[in-house]
Amino acid sequence: MAAESVRDRGACSSRWRKIPRPRRVWCLYWISYIGPVAGAAQQELKALVLIGGGMPKAYWYRAGEITASDLRPGTLVEVPLQKRKVPGIVVETGHPDLGFDTKPIHRVAPDSARLSAEWLELLRWISQYYLTPLPLVLQAGLPKAATRFLFHPPKRATKQPMEKSIMPVGKNLDPTAGQSIAIETISKSLESGSHGAFLLHGITGSGKTLVYLHLAKKALALGKRVLVLLPEIALTPQTIGRFESFLGRKVPAFHSGLSEPERRDLWKKIFAGEADIVVGARSAALAPLENLGLIVVDEEHDSSYKQNDPAPRYHARDVSLFRGKQAGCPVVLGSATPSLESYHAALTGKFTLLELKERATSSPLPEVEIVDMKAQQEMQGYQHLSIPLRDAVQQALDRGEQAILFLNRRGYSTRRVCRACGETRMCPHCAVALVHHRSTRTLRCHYCDFSISADSPCVKCGEHEMLDTGRGVEKVEEHLHKIFPGVGVARLDRDSVSRAGEMERILEEFKAGETRILLGTQMVAKGHDFPKVNVVGVLDADAGFGLADFRAGERAFQLITQVAGRAGRHKGSGRVFLQTYNPDSALLQHALKHDHAGFFRDEIERRREHGYPPFRRLLLFEMLSRKEEEVVKAMEVFALILNELAPQAHADVLGPAYAALKKIRNEHRLHVLVKGDYPNQLQWLADEAVKRFAPSQPKSVKLRMDRDPVSLL
Repeated sequence: MAAESVRDRGACSSRWRKIPRPRRVWCLYWISYIGPVAGAAQQELKALVLIGGGMPKAYWYRAGEITASDLRPGTLVEVPLQKRKVPGIVVETGHPDLGFDTKPIHRVAPDSARLSAEWLELLRWISQYYLTPLPLVLQAGLPKAATRFLFHPPKRATKQPMEKSIMPVGKNLDPTAGQSIAIETISKSLESGSHGAFLLHGITGSGKTLVYLHLAKKALALGKRVLVLLPEIALTPQTIGRFESFLGRKVPAFHSGLSEPERRDLWKKIFAGEADIVVGARSAALAPLENLGLIVVDEEHDSSYKQNDPAPRYHARDVSLFRGKQAGCPVVLGSATPSLESYHAALTGKFTLLELKERATSSPLPEVEIVDMKAQQEMQGYQHLSIPLRDAVQQALDRGEQAILFLNRRGYSTRRVCRACGETRMCPHCAVALVHHRSTRTLRCHYCDFSISADSPCVKCGEHEMLDTGRGVEKVEEHLHKIFPGVGVARLDRDSVSRAGEMERILEEFKAGETRILLGTQMVAKGHDFPKVNVVGVLDADAGFGLADFRAGERAFQLITQVAGRAGRHKGSGRVFLQTYNPDSALLQHALKHDHAGFFRDEIERRREHGYPPFRRLLLFEMLSRKEEEVVKAMEVFALILNELAPQAHADVLGPAYAALKKIRNEHRLHVLVKGDYPNQLQWLADEAVKRFAPSQPKSVKLRMDRDPVSLL
């Protein structure tokens, strides 16, 4: 052994002498200095940082001078990315041997702002279930505005949001017998810290909000936090006012309509753990609140809880149910017209069904009358208001009461036709007709917002004389001023409330009696409580029936029932008029009797027969491109891949076919719908199909996936 060792050393010495002297010096320098430093660098603490937006993955950064105690999963940091410094969130720390150098983290957020591991788990679940890259999910849950003030506070002092005084607690806040049963049942889950999903099915005016108020008070008393979701930003001020009045404390709002100071103040409270209760729209479902004790989803049936674009295309109701399981807290889904999926889940024992069958004020449900517009047209020609509805509105005005009229169409007319050649003015970018908005003298597309002057000539023959066909709320508003002269009429739609504060002004003036008739789109149907409204008119009860969507009938029934529920909630008897050209419709007959159970029985059988939710799961693939031929060919290839994989996933493939709206924003749209029985297998199908299609996907073609879609249009 000794002889071999001597020979080895001799051989090494001989090889060392053959190395040129400059290189020998460099080797000694490496061994003495650089090698140990490089080895230490590999052992230095590193963090895997997730950056929101279009980044394809998370990136490793070294901690530098930041200590391990300040750098844990959930810590908010600012890191270098190309030539910028961007915010991110640490998802993992360790000492990995990466084989390459890493950049140092620039800094951690002030006060070591950190988000919980539970919230990171929520993001991962959304990413996996809704087939969306994790950075895009992070961007939705933690928008730039949330981190901007942490790392880059405003240089100038900004005007703080105006503090509104808390209204005193009102009267009649003692729960009814039905409300008490609901409160006690849900409180058991709340007090035991156990998860439970509760469907609170209460008729319109039954006082579901009071149940929420009492439960929120109990949760806060237990030291827990409360999250309340609403379907519309419009309902937020009214609901926040009720919560603040009942709880005697400020309640922050969480929605996209906040001003910059309001948004900054909200996120400061969230990061500091001071937001004990948050009321907001869909995006509030992603709010990084810890220690949740109660989640409420009001009007759980509403389709606005589903995010469409951009991804992630999540459903806030289903995200709330997942969060409830995470936190071990009750989730209350409230509605007078629950979705078929939720009602079926309650009847089959997945949810606990709680029913409020009487109005909180003891007022009866309004009397519903179906008005046959064919007969009305024979008597008085075409009119926006039938004789019975016009007389009822006039009688209500004479009694000092108010009326709500509902027409779910914006604008003055739904299309403009050339009198000379009959050409309809279409949007050049979408496969839809332009809508005439007389208030702005424009023809406008409601999908891409393209607009031109209403005085523009016909593109086919150049003539200027146009005929307005179809009606919108602007045309009806004009008619109301003629038949009810001197009566204040307010219009509530997206166009009338485009400026900040307009919605609150319109609603406050109507509640104060300054306006007597409120005309609007679906914005008037949800959650409003006006004591003097005893007459409601649905001007076109047939709207939405013929859409190429399996949920069309359900949405129509829900809208009619919801808007009808605005009538007769306090003093006097309510009357509702449904104007229709199809008076024998089974759907309208159910609405006539306030018969949600009967509608459910009819609709659930159709769903069962055709294999739609809740009996099967849906996955919608949409392909878009400005080049029609390319998108058609690409979708045919993708559909072949899906059909090859479908048997393994126990799924059925429908399509490809053009979407009901064939072109939007110059992009041609094709759909393939997949029906499956098992969520995990649908997920495998989507992942595998996308992987196989990727090598042949043209650059001009975009592929979108929508899991559990609420609309197939």
